[in-house]
Amino acid sequence: MKYLLLFIFGVYLCLGSSFAQGELETSREPDKFFVNSFGIKLNSNGFGGYYSHTTKINRNYSRFFEAEYNYMKSPKELKVINPYFQSLYIKKFVFGKTHSVHNAKFGYGINRVLFEKRDKNSISIFLALSGGVAIAASKPIYYEIVDSVKVVNNKQLYPYTSTHKLNVDIQNNPTDIIGRAPFTLGLKETKFHPGFYLKFGLNFDFSQNIMKSKVLETGFVYENYLIPIEIMSGTKDSNFLNLFICYYFGNKLDAKLNREFRKEQRKLSKN
Repeated sequence: MKYLLLFIFGVYLCLGSSFAQGELETSREPDKFFVNSFGIKLNSNGFGGYYSHTTKINRNYSRFFEAEYNYMKSPKELKVINPYFQSLYIKKFVFGKTHSVHNAKFGYGINRVLFEKRDKNSISIFLALSGGVAIAASKPIYYEIVDSVKVVNNKQLYPYTSTHKLNVDIQNNPTDIIGRAPFTLGLKETKFHPGFYLKFGLNFDFSQNIMKSKVLETGFVYENYLIPIEIMSGTKDSNFLNLFICYYFGNKLDAKLNREFRKEQRKLSKN
């Protein structure tokens, strides 16, 4: 999380240098437009992908529908390797992790212009507020756990294993575990956690083409789930507050011209 904070702080410093005045921007975006954007997202508790469909309402406001997928992690996660069997197995795993958690979000939001791009090579800044539904899926993780050990050639250890879900009361040492079992184990035990989210962000559009969108967004998101989620053993949470940074891009389409084009196409098809 501290690295994400440092990265966001660096972004603000870099973008701040773009406020210097220069050559005036002579072209302007359409009064009405929409844009489909795709991007990637880095959270303080994971990472994911992002999509939004934005429609401009007037000079200062636009509305958008968004959808995103995220892989959720715990700040307590630390990957380790069993030191006794690393010559036979090179499998990293997170000791104490009981569930693999993914979520999807679908929401509606409003963008408010804070700083309009007036000079070439400058940026536009928007305030973004959004919220909607969230649903998380948690799948139990199975591990290859050592049942017994055979000594081969008087020095090499050969483990006999079986697959089980982690029980930290029994497997209280990473040396009891070889690594994670195949992902397909536990799929039938997947649980769903419905909830909602609220997001606040600042958008920085640094595209040099007025009809394109290249946006870097930073902010925080709050998530609440009706059924608590367990990622690490013994820790269940319903509330998550995370920082995020997201980069997404798209092409702006003139909504008015698009409607006129469709009308012309319909007229031509009738003739």
